[in-house]
Amino acid sequence: MNYLWGLDHIIIGVNNLGEATRTFQEDLGLAVSGGGIHPTGGTANRIIVIGDTYLELITVRDRAEAQQSMLDRLAKGDGYLNFVLASNDISADSQAMVKRGISIIGPNAGELCSTNDRRRGWIRTDVGRPDLTQHYPFLIQHDSSGEERRRRLAGWSTPPQHPLGATRVLSTTLVVADLPEATTRFQHIYDLTPSIEYTGEVDSWDAMLVAFRLGNGEQCFELATPLPANIDPTEEAGHLPERGALRKYLQTFGESVCRITLAVADLEAARHYLDSHRVTYTYQDTPRNELWLHPDHACGASIVLYEQETA
Repeated sequence: MNYLWGLDHIIIGVNNLGEATRTFQEDLGLAVSGGGIHPTGGTANRIIVIGDTYLELITVRDRAEAQQSMLDRLAKGDGYLNFVLASNDISADSQAMVKRGISIIGPNAGELCSTNDRRRGWIRTDVGRPDLTQHYPFLIQHDSSGEERRRRLAGWSTPPQHPLGATRVLSTTLVVADLPEATTRFQHIYDLTPSIEYTGEVDSWDAMLVAFRLGNGEQCFELATPLPANIDPTEEAGHLPERGALRKYLQTFGESVCRITLAVADLEAARHYLDSHRVTYTYQDTPRNELWLHPDHACGASIVLYEQETA
């Protein structure tokens, strides 16, 4: 048994935190609230709380303290660094990993000092190495839960509504080179049951995928591998979900997060907001209504919007 109940947060690395904050808040309509500095690691962040999950915009504030892997990734531009799994019992999950022969670091305590001099903490277990920028999500358990956790994340205030209409983070997707091998590897590390393989046809992208459903029953993370495609090598691949873009992403960034999906209350209203702020996206209404934000307008992050009624 494991205690991994959901997606805790998605980490987006940015070179300019102020500009990234403006982009997400004003252009994308995703309200930024909490944030602060990490006493160790040379980083600072801003937080976007969406349901029980949050997006973390993180930057380097002291290069001498920052992890080299983060510096190397940011040298390629802004974009996804990793995602994080929420545990209800990180001690039990960590012990179970060790019994399965997984190399871990932790559980270790972490802390953030907010702009209003308040502090919030957590316990974290890393897989393999303690880097933010890597292909294995780490486990986290915060020092608060439920609505109190959401309030602390939002800077000890009520998390704001999002003009875009975002209500929940539904999933995150990692691109991998070998889907069967990666499926077996992630299943062993996290003790989660994979779905059967399925195509990316419903999202109109050239991928085969596997999903790992998490304990809350509402979220999952996916592994995706590019399908073979006859593409002119002289053609420049565009943005996801365009043909060849997933393969290019894998070649550029290696095994890593390539997209997230958000639920919005009203997709047409979200389109209207984005149009009014001149944000570029790819929209499709078959086989289902969805919208892919272009990463050039989202700090290197491909974000997919689905309309989903709130409970």
